Amino acid sequence: MRRQRNRLGVSGILMLLAGIVMIVAALALLVPTLCDYKKSNDTYTELEEEYVIVADIQSEEQDDGWWYQDVDIDFEALKQENEDIIGWIRFDNIEILSYPILYSGDDETYLRTDIYGNSTIAGCIFMEGLNSPDFEDSHTILYGHNMKNLSMFGSLKNYKTDGFYEENPYFTVYTEGIAYRYQIFAYRDVAETDEVYTVGFGANEQFLEFINTLKRNSYIDTGVEVTETDKVLTLSTCSTEGYRFVVHAVRVEEHTYSIQ
Repeated sequence: MRRQRNRLGVSGILMLLAGIVMIVAALALLVPTLCDYKKSNDTYTELEEEYVIVADIQSEEQDDGWWYQDVDIDFEALKQENEDIIGWIRFDNIEILSYPILYSGDDETYLRTDIYGNSTIAGCIFMEGLNSPDFEDSHTILYGHNMKNLSMFGSLKNYKTDGFYEENPYFTVYTEGIAYRYQIFAYRDVAETDEVYTVGFGANEQFLEFINTLKRNSYIDTGVEVTETDKVLTLSTCSTEGYRFVVHAVRVEEHTYSIQ
């Protein structure tokens, strides 16, 4: 019996050591990822704190024009950080979804690179390379990673939750001199090769059919009207393997302002 207890004791020690090794290995993989997340979050938090000024707009009696009157973004200074910055996307109620938009003319440069050229998992929010960076295409696409900490476009998955759309139907894209107001009209999961990634439309029947397909396949019927002369902006992020989650919005208003 004494020998058997010794054998069991050795077996237990080996199992404990194996467990410790597994924990250490897991931490070795996890810690760099967490550090990368923090570095990315710190970068964009610092950018927002330094270059985005938002007045107190939480009053229930706020003016309908608060989205352009009470938000000021210093694009001149931002472009000194990176000349590829073409805009800033900001959701009304999703505080963490507020980021610069970059355009490089391709879909690779900012996939895993921050605005300073540093390698990072989160990358940047960037525009489809085939689009025109002035946001005047009939259909424009913005890409962002689905981060586990809900940064970048990670919070978009919440639109799959009942009631979330009703509380978050609008967002604004700010550019140099013009603020564009968008209303979400459809969203769903799609295959990576889905036709939603088509750009280059004109204001014609083909584009109207494309719009109707987006609305028809949406997870919900928002009742938002969209015509072939409207400007549609799609936000795309990763979903399950081989699929992406897309949110489609229509430009409902725009306001020009003077650049100080």
